[in-house]
Amino acid sequence: MSQIAMPTHRGPTWRALAIAGALVPAVAWINISVEAIRYAGQPTTISVFPHVLFILLLLIAGSAGAARIRPSWRLTPAETVTVYFLVMMAAVMSAHDTIEVLVPILTYPFRYANPANRWETDIIPHLPTWLMVTDPGAGERYWIGGSDLWRSGDLTMWARPMTLWTAFLAALVAAGACVNALLRRQWADHERLAFPLVQLPIELAQPRQPLWTNRLFLLGFALAVVHDTWFGLHSLWPSIPEPYTRWQTLQQLFTSAPWNAIAWLPFAFFPWIMGLGVMLPTDLLFSCWFFFIVWKLQPVAASHYGYTDIPGFPFVFEQSFGAYVAIAVSALYAARKALWRGLSSAWRTCDGSDRGEPIESRAATAGLVMSLSVAWAFLRWTGMSGWVAAASLGIYFVAAIAITRLRAELGTPAHDLGQMGPMRLLPLAFGRDAFRDQDLSALALTHGFNRNYRACPMAVHAEGVHAANRTGSGMGGMFWALIAFAVWGTVCGFLINVDLNYRWGAISHCDPPYVSAIFGQEPYNHIGNVMRNGIAPAQRSSALGAMGVGFTVAAILSAVRLRMVGFPFHPVGYAISSNWCMSLMWPSIFAAWVIKAVLLRAGGLRLYRQALPLFLGIVLGECSAGTVWMAISALVGTKTFIVWPYG
Repeated sequence: MSQIAMPTHRGPTWRALAIAGALVPAVAWINISVEAIRYAGQPTTISVFPHVLFILLLLIAGSAGAARIRPSWRLTPAETVTVYFLVMMAAVMSAHDTIEVLVPILTYPFRYANPANRWETDIIPHLPTWLMVTDPGAGERYWIGGSDLWRSGDLTMWARPMTLWTAFLAALVAAGACVNALLRRQWADHERLAFPLVQLPIELAQPRQPLWTNRLFLLGFALAVVHDTWFGLHSLWPSIPEPYTRWQTLQQLFTSAPWNAIAWLPFAFFPWIMGLGVMLPTDLLFSCWFFFIVWKLQPVAASHYGYTDIPGFPFVFEQSFGAYVAIAVSALYAARKALWRGLSSAWRTCDGSDRGEPIESRAATAGLVMSLSVAWAFLRWTGMSGWVAAASLGIYFVAAIAITRLRAELGTPAHDLGQMGPMRLLPLAFGRDAFRDQDLSALALTHGFNRNYRACPMAVHAEGVHAANRTGSGMGGMFWALIAFAVWGTVCGFLINVDLNYRWGAISHCDPPYVSAIFGQEPYNHIGNVMRNGIAPAQRSSALGAMGVGFTVAAILSAVRLRMVGFPFHPVGYAISSNWCMSLMWPSIFAAWVIKAVLLRAGGLRLYRQALPLFLGIVLGECSAGTVWMAISALVGTKTFIVWPYG
């Protein structure tokens, strides 16, 4: 892997910080305009955000152009990579599963409570109103639109919840960063994890990069741009024929029992997802599409054998969560000595072994304790019991550690968890009677940062620090800059989300399916149902058993892989293949598996490396053209080509 040779600095330069800081509001505007207002794609639901990668390309091109005027204006490769990861961290905070979910939750029940849903008597009396926006006028302006946040006088109503939630999210990010600091040496130096998602921006930022002159790369880039342009023109003028049917569903082919239990079965092809897939290990590619089919056949088997009387059976998402838990436990167990050495530094004499690390182990341990204490106190302040708050944080960090690990090791293209947050898992595990109404009402708020885990700040922080180490820009400064940009991204995300919805109306002039309304009602509908109907004992025991099955299968697959060379089934493929993203990706992943297998079989590693620029070109070409189309959709209010997921 390439290493950018340059002197080590203490941290990001002021120039890089200024450029990244100026880009953050624009990225937050793209996130919310495209995903929540126009519903013209969900670019923040996968590991590589196409629009942030496009910004990296613009930055490289702009730097080269500026250098023609004055050579000192050229950004160094380290500065370019720094800007990329700082913007990526900020983008994560205003993404589809963070701010876009949290903001509607803060106002939805006060506007849409009615006698039928009984929120006014069952839930609202137990909500922490000081963390929410309860004013009917403000709710009207948010959901109906036609207003101006800056002239309405409502900013003061939003200021307190924005500030407090920003502080809470900052505590979560800081805690994850401290865990990363304790694990960094184990993962990067001892286990030598590849951090594949770091490699691409580093390769692009290299001076005199041969990739830009590679004919296969240019061919792939051109083909991808032509592909997206053709589909974009078709979306504007349907008389222009599509080159092929890019998206369809197959479940209508299965009409008789038990096959009709297969439910939603999309068949879509995304060339850039295929290009990303070619860069993944062959066994992971195989496991992704193979286990996707296994997951889809489980409801068919359940229907065939008559297990349809238990709601949720066969609990596919719960099985997947159990596999994620196994990945997190395995990663922590392998790093147990490093973790103990770091945590015990709180009372040991400093021996100098932390020299060169982002922060000292003692500081990381103290920061972890302080951040978790702040987060726990915040959840207690919402009305949660102490153990419920601790369990909620535990679930969040189990998911975050697992995602950070699998991204660091394999660079997986997606990692959504099917709404397996504390709001759903804790009542399933302990039953309705274990919780006060106040506990359940407060759990609804955790949905705002636990919905699907598709944007993971802990993972991006680990990747950013690793990139700083690779480029010689200083891990310590990058450690703190990433936390600061998480805060800046949260602030921009809050303000832009509220401002855009005041203009367009979250259920008025936005485009269907009105995702803000979906996000707003999800937690309260679920908690209201739990309050009224509880959790059936059979449902509880089956769900817990499903988690145990997922944990066991992942653990067995890991153990077999350690003992059997060439074992084709990967536990990560088992964990990530059950959910929404893989439902859309599986044909592209299958195509990548076939292509990579053929390349390796025909010409070995040499042929694969020679062909790789073609697929890098496809990825970057689609990210570039797709981002342009997304921006057009957001600016003119007409859906055009959607690079991910619908087209």
